[in-house]
Amino acid sequence: MILKIRTKLLGMMLIIGVIAALPITFISMTSLIKSSKEQAKDFGEKSAYYNSEIINTWLSEKAKTLMELKTQLKMKRSQEEVKELLRVYSEINRDFISIFIGTEDNEMMDAYGWIPDENYIVTERPWYQKAVNQDTYVTTSAYQDVNKKENVTAIASSIELQGRKGVIAANIYVDYIVEIIDDIKYGENGFAILLDDNYNLITGPKDDDLLEAFNHIFEMLTSRGEFFVESEAFEIEIDGIEYIAAYSSIKGFDWNLFLVAPLSDFIQSAYAMRNQMIYILLGTLIMIFMIDYYLSRSISRPIETLVNRVSRIANGNFDMAINIKTQDEIGKLSKELDKMRINLKTIFESLKYESKIISMNSQNLAEHLEETFKGTSRFMSMLSHDIKTPITLIKGYSKALSMEMVDQDKTKEYIERIHYRSEQIENIVTDILDNTYEAHNIAVNLKEIKISDYINMILYNSENYVSNQNHQFIQKIDYENIDPENIIAVDIIKIQRVINNILSNAVKFSEDDSIIELVIKEEAGRILTCFKDYGIGIKTEEQEKIFNMFYKSDNSKKGYGLGLYINKAIIEAHNGDIFFESEYHRGTISGFYLNYRKN
Repeated sequence: MILKIRTKLLGMMLIIGVIAALPITFISMTSLIKSSKEQAKDFGEKSAYYNSEIINTWLSEKAKTLMELKTQLKMKRSQEEVKELLRVYSEINRDFISIFIGTEDNEMMDAYGWIPDENYIVTERPWYQKAVNQDTYVTTSAYQDVNKKENVTAIASSIELQGRKGVIAANIYVDYIVEIIDDIKYGENGFAILLDDNYNLITGPKDDDLLEAFNHIFEMLTSRGEFFVESEAFEIEIDGIEYIAAYSSIKGFDWNLFLVAPLSDFIQSAYAMRNQMIYILLGTLIMIFMIDYYLSRSISRPIETLVNRVSRIANGNFDMAINIKTQDEIGKLSKELDKMRINLKTIFESLKYESKIISMNSQNLAEHLEETFKGTSRFMSMLSHDIKTPITLIKGYSKALSMEMVDQDKTKEYIERIHYRSEQIENIVTDILDNTYEAHNIAVNLKEIKISDYINMILYNSENYVSNQNHQFIQKIDYENIDPENIIAVDIIKIQRVINNILSNAVKFSEDDSIIELVIKEEAGRILTCFKDYGIGIKTEEQEKIFNMFYKSDNSKKGYGLGLYINKAIIEAHNGDIFFESEYHRGTISGFYLNYRKN
């Protein structure tokens, strides 16, 4: 199975596209998700810090009020004045449940006059224990208020009142802080957790599953040795779910704010973008395929056309041009191949023509050989007939003489007849040998004579010959256009023989008392000499053969078929050309061209 170039190019370019697109897409999606995670952590860290600052500001306002009260109390002497200030400041700040002072001697002074029972020990309360040695304010963990029976937290600071060491504190409902925490938004499913300095829960979500998830996160962070310093964010996986946990401490209050949210809340857009990138990748691959298909087709189509054209050339079809109109190497190759096609077509046509010529020449040669064979056979038959008759007579005369069947007077007559027939045989043989030798060994003895002498010679000999053969002679000599002083080189004897051969045929193949015309004129810079008869003419198909040796168009006429063959050889020896025209049943014009020079 042969794969087309188009298929190879398409596959190769598609593979390149996939190899290029997949890593880019993978890296882009990985970078996008990683960037989204980093942004989520950064957002969590900043959000935790921002919200911790909000809580810090809220607590600082409460602490500032408490510290102002502390300053005022240092200048008061009576217990009534102290209680009055506690009540006034409690009413000023509605977030305070009550402001109170506990002393080291277990005395309790409340803004609203609450007096604990005898089992209430001031020095064991969490707010007292944490703040007794703190000149600045502190915050406590959540605890249950004995008076209100509610979970509260307290802002407290040490105080020395009337020579006694104690603690001033203001308790706040935890629910107030819950409202602040609940307002914190971190992701779609995130939540906030507020821990004290011992990482005990102050407030957080009411959902137990979320609290359990936070406990796992906190345990994992502490097991990893993480130290919570100021603001920080972590990426943690719990039960196959990835979380972002952001932390920020509330400065000056020893509280810690945690923001926790599933990672998916922050990278949903990244996943959506990833899906879009996958769709874009698929669209890109489809587009690459379409572009590759178009490009591979535009590249392979000229090559396929080229292969088709070359295949036609290989099968011998040179007529269809190779014309690929592309501005590249293929277009250049097509032009060169088209040149080769034209050259091959010329060569093959030349070969076909030459083959045809060779075939025709072979056919003509075969016909010529056949005609030569037939002519030779006719010649041998005629020669045998011409020799056989005298030989038969000689044999008869010789036998009569040998048997003494004749008297003395007849003997001399028979001897003379034998001698005559012997001379007849000798003349036949000599004539044939001379003609054959002369036809193959033409040697002319050229002599320069004036054209006027040449015309007179031809005119005199031909007129006498025709007149003696019972025919009418007409001469048509163009004296007006022939300069009689010009010179022509001829072998007079050989030319006279040519004239006699032509006239012999003219007389032989025409009726008695018919006209034979002599024409001498200048034509194309040469002298044309020809004789026209009105005899039987020669068929068209035989005209090419009449100059062959031994060829005769009419076997009934005497002759050996050597006359015109010898004529052609003699004229060619003069550097001339034979002139011959014939029309069957209308007559023949036979002659020759000879060159001349001006005198």
